[in-house]
Amino acid sequence: MASRLKKLGVNLYAWPLFVLLTLLFGLALPLIMAGALILGEKSPGRTIRLAVRQYGGLLLRLFRPVVPVSLENKAGELPLPVIFVANHNSAIDPYLFGLLPVENAFVTSWPFQMPFYRQIMQRAGYIDVRFGWSAVASQGRKLLAAGSSIIVWPEGHRSRTGKMRRFRKGAFQLAVATGRPVVPVCILGSGRVLPPGSLFFNPGRIKVVILPPVSLPAADQGPLTPEYLLAEARRSISEELVGRQRQPA
Repeated sequence: MASRLKKLGVNLYAWPLFVLLTLLFGLALPLIMAGALILGEKSPGRTIRLAVRQYGGLLLRLFRPVVPVSLENKAGELPLPVIFVANHNSAIDPYLFGLLPVENAFVTSWPFQMPFYRQIMQRAGYIDVRFGWSAVASQGRKLLAAGSSIIVWPEGHRSRTGKMRRFRKGAFQLAVATGRPVVPVCILGSGRVLPPGSLFFNPGRIKVVILPPVSLPAADQGPLTPEYLLAEARRSISEELVGRQRQPA
C-alpha cells in the first residue's frame, strides 16, 4: 500500500510539471527564435538546440524531489564535437542529455511522429532515422562540422529487458567517415523509473555515466573500422552496467 501511494505521489507531481513546463517551452520558443534573429544569430538550429537542452535540464532539476538524476563524468574534458552512443531503456533517456553542458543533436525517430515535437526537431536540425542512412550521414556531417555533438542510441529501440540489444553500425560508420571520437554513455535506472510501454513513473534514481572516448586500436591491430568502434563502445557500456550492478545498494 505504501509503495502504491508513493508511486501515485510521484506521478501527481511529475506529470503536471512535465505538461506545464512543455507548454511554457512551446510558448516561449517563438520568442527565443525571434530574439536570436534580432541578435543576428546565423544558425537558428543552434539556438533551438540550446533551448531544448536547457528545457531538458530544467525538467530534470525540477524532478529531483521525486526522481533524482545525477551525472558522472569519467571522460574528463571531451574533444568536442563527439558522437555519443548510449544504451536505451526508457522514453525519458533523451531528456537526460539536458544535463550535459555540450551542444548536441539527437538521431532518433519517434519525436518526429508527434505533431508538437516534430516541428521542434526539424527546426533544431535533429536527424530522423526514418529517411535512411544516407540522410543520417549527410545531416550528421553537417552537425559535426558546425560543432554540434550527436547522440545516437545504437540499439535502435528501447530494451524491454534491461539488457542491451544488438548495436547497429551507423554511428560508428559516421565516426570513421568524419574522424570524430565515439563517447559511450551508460544510463542506469531509467528503465525502472519509466519502463517501455508504461505511462506511469516509478520512484527511483537515474544515473548518467559519461565514459572515456573509445581509444584507437594499436598499430598491430590494423586500421580503425566501424566494427572495432562498435565492439569497444558496447564493451565499455556493458562493463559499466555489470560493475554498477555488483555495487551494494
